[in-house]
Amino acid sequence: MKKKFKLFATIGSLALAVCMMTIGVLAAATVSLNVTSEVTFDATATSLYVSYTAKVERASSAAFTSPETLGTEKNANNGSESSGNASSGTLEAWNPTGVAFEEGKQFIRYTIIFTNNTSDRNIKVEVADAPSDLVGQITVTNNSTGLDSIAPTKTGTWSITLELTDASRSVSGYTVSPTFTISFVA
Repeated sequence: MKKKFKLFATIGSLALAVCMMTIGVLAAATVSLNVTSEVTFDATATSLYVSYTAKVERASSAAFTSPETLGTEKNANNGSESSGNASSGTLEAWNPTGVAFEEGKQFIRYTIIFTNNTSDRNIKVEVADAPSDLVGQITVTNNSTGLDSIAPTKTGTWSITLELTDASRSVSGYTVSPTFTISFVA
């Protein structure tokens, strides 16, 4: 009886082992893996790369033939220049000094050329606090072009001309301090 019991126990153990192995093989044959992902790009990126070149000129006529240069500036936040770098979203301020009308030179022109160094998006430049006419003394002419949408590697120009219309009166306290907001075109 002892031998019979051992024989049936061994046969039962083998049957159980084969059964477990069969279940394992069948389970492994039906393994599946599903992967889904979504990649998004934040369209409100804050890094735009802009540089500017600026100058102030004084002349005796509105044509600005042979103008006198009163100040120039070059600045960038594009990370490619060793000097004048600024953090993303900021450009260093430009404060030209010694800008004044002189006898026979009643025209002053401010010109700032913005370059879009962003690789794939247009930018726009909005101007606030631009100077305005001083009635009877200074006339302001706006000559700006292309600031609404500057394509990559292209430029837009903000330019104004101040004309002293009455040289018999002194002008004091007249400031030119525009603010520029640069952003991506929607």
